[in-house]
Amino acid sequence: MEIVWSGHSCFTVRGKETTLVFDPCPSRYGCASRWGKPQVVLMSHLHPGHAHAEEFAAQPRVFCGPGEYEVGGAFITALGTYHDTEEGATRGGNTVFSVELDGLSLCHVGDLGHPLSGQVLREIGKVDILFVPTGDVSTISVAEARSLVRAVQPRYVLPMHYRSESTRPELEPVETFLSAMAIEQPDRRARLSVTVNNLPLATQVVVLECDGRVG
Repeated sequence: MEIVWSGHSCFTVRGKETTLVFDPCPSRYGCASRWGKPQVVLMSHLHPGHAHAEEFAAQPRVFCGPGEYEVGGAFITALGTYHDTEEGATRGGNTVFSVELDGLSLCHVGDLGHPLSGQVLREIGKVDILFVPTGDVSTISVAEARSLVRAVQPRYVLPMHYRSESTRPELEPVETFLSAMAIEQPDRRARLSVTVNNLPLATQVVVLECDGRVG
């Protein structure tokens, strides 16, 4: 499996048989506009920076909302959550996606705005790769992001939804989260290649950097 980051909360995940994209953002939010030909697009909510599906080279299946789905080799469980601490009264709903692909478990929490309940954590189950917002604005706080990592205990943590040169100056930079995780020398990569056989034994935070070659 190969994972690349396209800015904000957007990641492309290429499995052996299935390619999926989480939270596609427009190029002004990210660093690449070539999305390739994914079979699946998963949108945590319909805000403009997370639901930009106009630039795909083919017509994928798009899911935004709770349910259970199967496309090719991807088994998807979509769990309804909220974008705020008031059960959606301020910012609306949010979908947490739990995906089984190539023997690995991925969890993209979107713009989660509150701590997850024990029931939701049990529904998510084991997580190999956790995509977590770390910008401290419009989502869970940095402290809550750290607590989520500790509760889930994934093998890889991929930060998202933080300040970059192209988006959201009010967000915290990723370094704030790294400091909260006591990481002095971050592991920065253009792409994450992972299989069931090369997972780290302990939780590892990887900061993916745009390489502009999505597609």
